[in-house]
This record gives sequence, structure tokens and C-alpha cells, in this order.
Amino acid sequence: MNFVVPIITSIAIITSVLNYIINPGIIFAHDKSEEKYYCFYCKMVYPKLSRKNEHCDICQICITKYDHHCGVIGKCVGKYNMLLFILLALSAMGFIISIFLVIISFVI
Repeated sequence: MNFVVPIITSIAIITSVLNYIINPGIIFAHDKSEEKYYCFYCKMVYPKLSRKNEHCDICQICITKYDHHCGVIGKCVGKYNMLLFILLALSAMGFIISIFLVIISFVI
């Protein structure tokens, strides 16, 4: 049990840093695509890279396969950082469970 908490903590730290660094799927006007769509918020024409292109009101950018804006990592969760976000959530949950088990082992 002594080795589980540092491993889960390091996974959580690494995934949170990678989530912050990796592009979530920002759509640029020069991306190649046959279909185009117009964003009324950005007032620009973008390539339609996915059926789920959406505008983030907080970041003020359009994201491919936009899921949500996460306040924990401070950016949007989209096409390229979704798996890292899921790994971050699972490692944070594992960290909480392992800390809970360590506390219980000291009490019992």
C-alpha cells in the first residue's frame, strides 16, 4: 500500500500537466476540409473537421469535438485531450480512495 499513493499521485500530476500543455482541438481557419461552417461568435469561417465543432464561451475559440470547459485544468476538453482528461479523473479518484484506505488502516 505504501507504493500505491505515490504512483497514483505522479499519474495525476503528469496527466494534469499534459492536459494543460496539449491542444484540445483548436480549429484554425487554414485547416484543410471540404465542408465549412460559420461561427457566429468568432465571426469566421472554419473547416468542418467534426460534427461536434463548438465555440467555448470562456476561451472564446472553436474546439473540435468540444466536450466542456474544465476549471480544474483551466482549458477546454476536446478531441486531443479527452483521454488524458479521463485518465486525470480516474487517477484523482484513485488517489482519494487510496488516501481513504490509508486513513482507515491507521484507525483500525
